[in-house]
Amino acid sequence: MDSHSAIDLIRKKSKKLTPQRLAILKALASEKKPLSAKEVFERVQSSQPTIGLDTVYRNLIMLTEKGYVSQVNLQNKRTTLFEFQGEEKHHHHAICVECGGVFCIDACKLPRILPGPDEDPGFKIESHVFEVYGTCSGCQSA
Repeated sequence: MDSHSAIDLIRKKSKKLTPQRLAILKALASEKKPLSAKEVFERVQSSQPTIGLDTVYRNLIMLTEKGYVSQVNLQNKRTTLFEFQGEEKHHHHAICVECGGVFCIDACKLPRILPGPDEDPGFKIESHVFEVYGTCSGCQSA
């Protein structure tokens, strides 16, 4: 999804689209890989020279809570990455513990095989986050 589609998506859901949010969404939507908050900050500074890193963090958190952005590498908050969700299909990530590389896992069978909690057999799963940690082939051969 491109940044124009992202903007339309948020406007349809009637969320206030500030210039800062617009710049952050454009930065994320234009990338093929997840970005750190610092990388997002560096990309938006050209169009928003007065933006602060705290503003980027606050907006990334809000955009994540609203479902426009997803977080990657939840195991280590210092290296959390952010990825534009838009209307992309749901997917997961494999993360190399050596180099920090992030690889997409497109198949997701979890909702079909994941049981609900024993204490509440009627529990309805609405979403989930799944990450796999290991060593990529590049780091294994090094």
